[in-house]
Amino acid sequence: MTRLLLCTGACFLSLGLLIPVIPRYVTGPLDQGPVLVGVCLAMTSVFGLLARPVAGRLADRRGRRATACAGALLLAAGSSAVLLADSLPLFLVCRAVAGVGEALTYVGLAAAASDHERRGAAINHFSVAVNAGLLAGPPLAEAVRVAAGLWAVWALSGTVAVAAFAGCLFLAGPAGGEPSRTRKAGPLVHRAGLAPGFAYWASVWGYTAFSAFLPLHVAALGGDDSGIHFLVYGCVLLTVRLAGHRLVTRIAPRTMAAASLILTAAGLAMLIVWPSVTGALLAAAVLGTGQALGLPAFLTMAVTGLPAEQRGSALATTTAFFDLGFLTAALALGAIAQSLGLTYGFAAAAAVAALAPLLFLPLGRKPREASPQGDIHDHSPR
Repeated sequence: MTRLLLCTGACFLSLGLLIPVIPRYVTGPLDQGPVLVGVCLAMTSVFGLLARPVAGRLADRRGRRATACAGALLLAAGSSAVLLADSLPLFLVCRAVAGVGEALTYVGLAAAASDHERRGAAINHFSVAVNAGLLAGPPLAEAVRVAAGLWAVWALSGTVAVAAFAGCLFLAGPAGGEPSRTRKAGPLVHRAGLAPGFAYWASVWGYTAFSAFLPLHVAALGGDDSGIHFLVYGCVLLTVRLAGHRLVTRIAPRTMAAASLILTAAGLAMLIVWPSVTGALLAAAVLGTGQALGLPAFLTMAVTGLPAEQRGSALATTTAFFDLGFLTAALALGAIAQSLGLTYGFAAAAAVAALAPLLFLPLGRKPREASPQGDIHDHSPR
């Protein structure tokens, strides 16, 4: 399990390093405007979205190890090739390759975590590694950029991805074993991943509103810097995941998913009803708690009750809604905020998150839930 978590952290650190670098590279060496920054970010998400069904099929038919290794290699290629890409079309190709690599690594490693004998705890730890890599990337990238320049960050991202590839080669046991090929693999779009996927989509709307509009919100309130708010958000998220993992693995995934969405909506509502720098700090903490509970719940919901050879497909379906949520939220919330104001943007995202728990209302037969060890219990009437 430790090797799986290290590989996950390295893959997402490689991605996190590029968060502050892509806008600087597009507006600097490539001499393009802010619109092209959005195009480059969208390119990664679009190709990641398109690649996820294939990633799920590969994880189920070829194994978690092979899928994760292929993804890590593509991440390394996407970052390293930028050192030779001196035009916008070539850079867009690099971002497309990185999007496919992200899809393969995410699905392959998430499926490996779902194969663990203590599935709930393994998925929670996997989500910690994902967020730790993404949160550590931007500050490390800024430090490297100041010390050695923009190109050094791209080189570091590629090197970290190569290290992740090397680690993925040695995944063993539940993390790297091949699924049984005597049973049919799951479909490209798995029904089991749809409900948690839509919940993930709503959660991403909340996160996108917070991350995109908070700096503008704090500035309008007279604050100098929103960095402390993002620090509070990140610290709360990781603390809840680490300190509360024993508790959250004992809660039914649907219950935890609903709580996550309600807390996300509450955090966004606080930005509206308490318009102050202090209120924004508390809102960041509430939203960080909600986001901490969400991802482990969504992934656990997707694989509960499924055989190993269908979990990759279900996880691919669920995680595809991350890219879909980011794209739709960025476009819709940007338009709302520009025409009506930031408050309406926060309100729209809060409404989406608050309504999403309706997905989990019981309709007839109650769903099967997993125990902390991943066993399935049928709570339907006998």
